[in-house]
Amino acid sequence: MVKLQGKLEKGFIEVTEGQLNKTKIAFMFNPAEYSISKSNDWSTKPQKGKNVPKYEFGGGKPRTLSLELLFDATMPGGKGQKNDVRKYTNQLFNCMMVDKSAQTKGKNSNMSKPPKCRLNWGGDSQNHFECYVQQCNVKYTMFSPDGWPIRATASLTLLEAVDKEDRLPTNPTSLGEPGRKVRQVKEGDRLDYIAYEEYGDAQEWRRIADANKLTNPLDLRPGMSLAIPPR
Repeated sequence: MVKLQGKLEKGFIEVTEGQLNKTKIAFMFNPAEYSISKSNDWSTKPQKGKNVPKYEFGGGKPRTLSLELLFDATMPGGKGQKNDVRKYTNQLFNCMMVDKSAQTKGKNSNMSKPPKCRLNWGGDSQNHFECYVQQCNVKYTMFSPDGWPIRATASLTLLEAVDKEDRLPTNPTSLGEPGRKVRQVKEGDRLDYIAYEEYGDAQEWRRIADANKLTNPLDLRPGMSLAIPPR
């Protein structure tokens, strides 16, 4: 558990886009542990007369974070309708539902997807986990006399959504802010073209201009760094 300034810091999962944007799912109890795993994509080509094949790196796969949460509707402040713990666990499943307002970025992409989320735990915002909820298994472990589930454990697998290489440094003089992407301006770049490449919508150029305090959209210079805020 993370303890800050003598006070136990409770974790939560926050939706960061779409119709459920800014919805927070608070932990009733911080998990005792969590695990992170990562793998890379390698392919091999046989080499005649060799014991070891030739390796070709195909790119990194996202990290996955696994944790288990306990929910109890009988706890003080935890009583829902008829003490039904599903009031809380169903919020986790909502994070996995397709949201038509949260679309996959890219050229000519109109595909909807579940919303991006963020695991917040502790005061180190640089290490908050930007993610998608890949899997959620809920086990109901206690029931009221009339059959309502009142206690549950939820096993979550969170899929990393943001490459650490795309994060800006946190130095305020370098436009840094956790979760933002940095892009180098190339010769001939325009804000509307950059907005189209990043968001699939050229009209979003104002979002980039405001984030970089550009009063004139023609003030782009090759080699300058632009902060690309999340949509």
